[in-house]
Amino acid sequence: MSIDIVCVADGPRISLGVALNILVSQRSCPGAKFSIMIPENGGFGSACAEEVIRKFAHEIISIPAPTLLVEDKLYRIENKINALRFAGNRKAILADSDTLILRTLPSSFLFRDVPSVVPEHGKHEFPWERLHENFNLNMSSVEVLLGGNEISNPWMNAGFVVCPNAEQLGNVWRTIAEEVNNLSWVPERWPYLDQISLPLAIAALSPERRFQHSSVLPEKFNQNIFYWRDDQHYVKDGFVIHHHNRVKLLEKYVPNVIIWVRELYPIIDNVIAELRAFDEN
Repeated sequence: MSIDIVCVADGPRISLGVALNILVSQRSCPGAKFSIMIPENGGFGSACAEEVIRKFAHEIISIPAPTLLVEDKLYRIENKINALRFAGNRKAILADSDTLILRTLPSSFLFRDVPSVVPEHGKHEFPWERLHENFNLNMSSVEVLLGGNEISNPWMNAGFVVCPNAEQLGNVWRTIAEEVNNLSWVPERWPYLDQISLPLAIAALSPERRFQHSSVLPEKFNQNIFYWRDDQHYVKDGFVIHHHNRVKLLEKYVPNVIIWVRELYPIIDNVIAELRAFDEN
């Protein structure tokens, strides 16, 4: 069964990450159809990434360049919101460039009547009650378990977003993000505007205009890996790794995946070699 994956390609770091995910998915999740969204003022920035994307992506779509200014800085994360806005009204998954699909995604489990996401790793406090009142939303009683084992209001990672209607979520998310950006009493709008706005957008599209338990996905669908964390071999048993371009950790925890993909797609070595330049360690 095919499953639509929407990604942004914009510059070498992001494009190389997308290329890596596409190559791995050729083997791990062959039903994945990648729609690659490129902002009008952007580009691949890597000939190697462009070769992979043009060869294996289902489609390449041009989207408007980002325009949001957050704390006087251009907010390029707007690209992924725009990616959904121009993906049509289909079921789709928005995946960050630095995610890696390790096995076939269970579409019947993932796609629900409401958008669904995985809780974030670290905790951040925001004026959630006031934000809900501002948008005429009902405050949810749902609490989520963050990756760092803290309990929180729905503070969700925007790196793997399952959408029953991509365009609908993208439009609502963009509208709410623009208004949140104008609320001076909301802290940390840079860099978290997208994540602050996401649970509000999901609530706006949910029964009773309230964030639902059904919008919470298990951590296995967005597993962060960190240099500072001890043994993380458990990630190989999940569905999606959020690797943040930590190439050395991919080589440590999922070396067999890289070897497996190399058998059919040796260009993966070139992609990894270029991506290594963006490894923070």
